[in-house]
Amino acid sequence: MSNEEVKETWQRFWRQNKDKEVSLDGMSRAILTELIKNGGGLKGKRILEAGCGRGIISVETAALGAEVYLLDIAADALEIAKNCFASKNQPAAFIHGDILALPFEESSFDVVWNAGVLEHFEGGFRQKAIDGMARILKPGGIFMTFNPSEKAVFYKIGKKAAEKKGTWPYGPEFPVESLKEGCEAAGLAVIKEYPVCFRENLSYLSYVSKHLRSIVKLALLPFPDNFLIKIFGGYLLVTIGVKQER
Repeated sequence: MSNEEVKETWQRFWRQNKDKEVSLDGMSRAILTELIKNGGGLKGKRILEAGCGRGIISVETAALGAEVYLLDIAADALEIAKNCFASKNQPAAFIHGDILALPFEESSFDVVWNAGVLEHFEGGFRQKAIDGMARILKPGGIFMTFNPSEKAVFYKIGKKAAEKKGTWPYGPEFPVESLKEGCEAAGLAVIKEYPVCFRENLSYLSYVSKHLRSIVKLALLPFPDNFLIKIFGGYLLVTIGVKQER
């Protein structure tokens, strides 16, 4: 998928979804938990969400005392994010920009992160995005990214069904098996990479059949998420890296 295709996809998506309710859902809470756990304490940190969408997670990091910057390629997404921050009286800087050409100086941020962004790029475009985020991290800074996993069985089944029907709304996606190699090429030492968010897998079965989703959801209800992730994969792969000292 080219950069122009990514841009067009998300400009269209946010135009069509700008009136939807903004709320912190279960997956967003899980991502926030991972940010807090792995961010080395967010208070006073300069943090960039590179590809922010609605900004519903970043507003929570601002409430914890982070100095928050949000960048998105879609102007409509930034407007939603601005409204989200205003509704909670939280400050932030909003930048209309491209993750492949980040408009920040080298070593500008303590934490750079995103969720549901890098899977829309493949090959050299994905590496360019990682290189850019690594460039603007301070030495010792934390890089975190959350992307649909190659091992997420139910997500991939639903995605394939939706693509066949022509109802997939997110443009081309390339689920991630690992970002370790790409991170290391950018000067980031990967300290952790692991799956989270099993239950979000199941929502994608709606693209096959809502009845099927309900049956599978009910059948798997008694089992703990950790067990199910081992069998069926978590929806998101979390990759955490640290920018190495020169």
